[in-house]
Amino acid sequence: MENKKSKVNNFFSILKNLFILFIFLQFAPMIFSNLKEYFKEAVSPKVQIGNLIIKGMLDNSSFYVNKIQEFLKNKEIKGLLIKIDSPGGLPGTSQAIFQELKNFKKEKPVVVLVENICTSAAYYIAAASNKIITPPSALIGGIGVFLQIPNIKELLENWKIKIQFIQTGKYKTAGSPLKQLTPEEIKYLQKLSDDNYQQFIKDIALSRKIDIKKHKNWADGKVFLGNEAKKLNLVDQIGSYQNAIDNIKKLAKIDATKEIKLISPKKSPAIMRLFGGEEDYESSSNLSISSKIANFLNNIYINFLRKQSENSTISTFFTNV
Repeated sequence: MENKKSKVNNFFSILKNLFILFIFLQFAPMIFSNLKEYFKEAVSPKVQIGNLIIKGMLDNSSFYVNKIQEFLKNKEIKGLLIKIDSPGGLPGTSQAIFQELKNFKKEKPVVVLVENICTSAAYYIAAASNKIITPPSALIGGIGVFLQIPNIKELLENWKIKIQFIQTGKYKTAGSPLKQLTPEEIKYLQKLSDDNYQQFIKDIALSRKIDIKKHKNWADGKVFLGNEAKKLNLVDQIGSYQNAIDNIKKLAKIDATKEIKLISPKKSPAIMRLFGGEEDYESSSNLSISSKIANFLNNIYINFLRKQSENSTISTFFTNV
């Protein structure tokens, strides 16, 4: 009986050891790979470069500003690579990031790599960099400002709903969708748009070293393909990821033979985001409904432009934007 029990114990012991061996073999490649990488880093350390991805509509600068400041304080980070794929967003958001990058650039270089689209507020941000690299098919520019004011006054009237404003301040209700704009309000809002536009083109002209007197050539709201954008000095080079890396090595005075290690912001644990912690900027699940809708419309817009390009009518479409 004891002999039989001993055999059973031995069987389960062998089974357990086989299971442990199986688990080890599953993780062994990753362990050895990490060890290899560790020793490789110890013998020949890679140069660390900060990496940010700016994607979709821009309506909050907090995450980007915080990470740019962190990269600036980290002495191991020798520069910053920003990948942009965005149609733009709110002017205050872009200005906040623009100013932060200008401050960063005083100590470390910034290179922007465009993927598909970099227009309006997104281009504002890109202009703060040392170099902008773009593929020839990317959409660049869209430099301009607009206010979009919906009006549902007639709709409400059809439903026999009347709105009465009680206000202090002549222009307090200017832009309300519940009333018609007066000529004075239109003039007032136009001035806001004009002043914002002047700030925009002034910053672009200074950053890109473009003649501001010729702003109608490059800042009338038109979107340009990569090659045309380069002719207008809105970008520096037609290229791709490797060109961006080469540029950042040169600007940061890094040996061309040295390997680069991109340092991306760490994702916040789900539990932190649940209790209001910092959001993961790559997670679409954290976007507001309005941002998701904006991103959806942006995808439709990009696909439409591509279709127009295939039909060789894209220049006409851009002229009318």
